[in-house]
Amino acid sequence: MSYTALQKNLEKLIKDHNYQIADLERKAGLRKNNIYNIIKGISKKPSAELLQAVADVFDLTVKDLFTTPTSSYPSLTSEDLDLLTTVSQQVIAEIKTQQLKLSCIDVTSIISEVFNYSVESKLPVADDKFIKWLLKQKYSQR
Repeated sequence: MSYTALQKNLEKLIKDHNYQIADLERKAGLRKNNIYNIIKGISKKPSAELLQAVADVFDLTVKDLFTTPTSSYPSLTSEDLDLLTTVSQQVIAEIKTQQLKLSCIDVTSIISEVFNYSVESKLPVADDKFIKWLLKQKYSQR
């Protein structure tokens, strides 16, 4: 479970329900700044009771607060699909060049990481140096 996912999910839930942070704290019966401190990274270990109170407000489980739902990801555009195709080809070519023996899960994980990096960096194609670095960091020692 990721603390960052908790922060992002809280921000998204607050926004989606048109709440202010104080509204959520009040509805959950929490002290002022409890939620603010989580979102800002001040409170790194919120109590189970606090998390349950927040989950109850949104009719979720505590686990849901830490899990990013797949439905929250935007649909891929035509350009995204073109980039994903290019990234897949580049990653697979480099895996073959390095003669790595990877599972399907490993390969799809690498493709996903390179694709996300490319999108966030606004690159039209994948960065070959990043692909080589990523493979070296995660898989060359096998």
